[in-house]
Amino acid sequence: MKNKNFPFENFPTDRKVCKIKEGVYWVKILLPFMISHVNVYILDDVDGITIIDTGLFCDSCIDNWRNILRNDFNNKDINRVIVTHHHPDHMGLMGWFKEKFNTEIWTSRSSWLTGRMLTLDYNKVMSQDSLNFWLSAGMPYALIEKKRLEKPFNFGDFVKKIPLGYRRVIDDEVLTIGNKKWFVKLTNGHAPEQLILYCPELKIFISADQILPGISPNISVYPTEPNADPLAEYFESCEMLDKIKDLDYLVLPGHNLPFYGLKSRIKQLVDHHETALKRIEEYINKNPKSAFDIFPALFKRTINESEMVLALGEAVAHLNYLLNYGIIKREVSDEGVNLFVK
Repeated sequence: MKNKNFPFENFPTDRKVCKIKEGVYWVKILLPFMISHVNVYILDDVDGITIIDTGLFCDSCIDNWRNILRNDFNNKDINRVIVTHHHPDHMGLMGWFKEKFNTEIWTSRSSWLTGRMLTLDYNKVMSQDSLNFWLSAGMPYALIEKKRLEKPFNFGDFVKKIPLGYRRVIDDEVLTIGNKKWFVKLTNGHAPEQLILYCPELKIFISADQILPGISPNISVYPTEPNADPLAEYFESCEMLDKIKDLDYLVLPGHNLPFYGLKSRIKQLVDHHETALKRIEEYINKNPKSAFDIFPALFKRTINESEMVLALGEAVAHLNYLLNYGIIKREVSDEGVNLFVK
């Protein structure tokens, strides 16, 4: 029996583009690394199309786009590319579209600035700042030494050079795409000023990576801002989105399947993190714990080495939230590890 909350059981295997509603198209871009896929969306526009998000800067994604634009959209003009946030799977080909089609780039200021800054930061060896951050989070010494010898992640390896000019999208702006009005909300937590679009007339809500089905968006602290509190920002953004009147929107997420039930999913995600915070608080109790130490309480499963960096970032985010609310305290060990205690 078909789940009423998921109108598509999976992405159709017989085509590359799936029509969601008149003038709204879903494309599942398969990725060769990082994660399995990213959802991008195409909207009919005046004398052309608008594209929302792009996939990674890699040959397979470029080939995919060439085929889609030629075979499914008859090489229509691309009026603009809207980028929801700065992560490589969403922003990677922004520069390619600009270079090849002279397309206007629309995004939030933080997305453009963060993405452009990261593409200019290239490291041949692992930075000491990253190693120090992982040490402070409690990563085992043997793994730190292994990371020291690995090729570092460079944003520019997966994101085409970002063009100098863009069109800034601001919070509460109303965009006209085709003959439809799309309302903008900027959210935080998963990424700074992540762009959400919704159209009451079409009852479509493009949630990017802020609200995902089946998985929780990664809410992480990074070496660039070790004292950040992205979880508080995520809660604040979810509270803001929850105030939008739900017109039984079909939610189009950045990953996984489109779904109905916006408000119930927001509540599930907030409850998920609040429950995790309570587990962490109880787990710490009177025994000092590092971010690495709280993995059993936070994730309730074994974390593989390949997941370690993201998991540490998420653990630090939850600890920083509890710290900023005065629920726990932080002390630093002689080795430089941040330890948290009630």
